[in-house]
Amino acid sequence: SEALYDESMMALASFAIDVPLALLGASLQIAIAFTFSGMAHSLFWTIFGWTLLVFFVYDSLFACVAAYAPDAQLAQLLATPCLTIFMLFNGFCVSRGGSPPWFRWIFDLSPNFHAMQSIITSVAAAEGPEAVSFADMLGYRAGQEETALGVMVGSIVVLRFLQVIGLKFFNHIQK
Repeated sequence: SEALYDESMMALASFAIDVPLALLGASLQIAIAFTFSGMAHSLFWTIFGWTLLVFFVYDSLFACVAAYAPDAQLAQLLATPCLTIFMLFNGFCVSRGGSPPWFRWIFDLSPNFHAMQSIITSVAAAEGPEAVSFADMLGYRAGQEETALGVMVGSIVVLRFLQVIGLKFFNHIQK
């Protein structure tokens, strides 16, 4: 059935049907976790927004990898290293200052780092000077939200474009 549709239409349909369903599930998870966190309600939309943006980046990454892989098992195998690296280089597990210089570029690409930095600096500002000192110690810098948004939205656009290319040229779907 994949051969009946243009690849870009298939990607658009997937984005229009599958993503809203996954988005609903992710939204509920975020809301439940936030409820149990005990954080100030004023932080909800900051945490919710950045967490959803990370969801969209990873959804785009997984869709892109799946477009190039011949089967689901290989797609999962190929996506796991990216997920692992970005999760490790989030600024908390591995900090920018504590990483070797040749790995620091990963922080610039890591959606987890950008989201963590934006969330942690917002929470620290709400909690007071001790929390701000802790965020500084981790190497998080306040006021980087525009850069973070640009990197993450740019990643989504590039990965979705690469998904369409992968579907069109790399799986040899017969029409």
